[in-house]
Amino acid sequence: MGVRVIKIMASVIILSLALGCAAPSNMLSGKEKLESKDWLAAGDLAFKNRDWDNAQYFYELVVRKYPESYYGEKAKAGLKSVDFHRSPAGKAVDGTKDALSPLF
Repeated sequence: MGVRVIKIMASVIILSLALGCAAPSNMLSGKEKLESKDWLAAGDLAFKNRDWDNAQYFYELVVRKYPESYYGEKAKAGLKSVDFHRSPAGKAVDGTKDALSPLF
């Protein structure tokens, strides 16, 4: 009975290690991670420069190719921000910032 318990415990330990070491499905590795990270960075840079077309382009690249990844989620948030800045409310906010910027 002792050998049987040891075999069961060893099986449980090996199974838990295998499940713990397996990467979740939304994790990227290697080239995919670099590619999505670079595209997101390009989108962020375009966003900071108020280049809404290029920001949207790079964010959409990430969302289309890696929608469930960390970078895909960040790109979705970036697309929402681009949509806001293109809306009338966003344009009003941007115009107000531009008008007040010499004061600060």
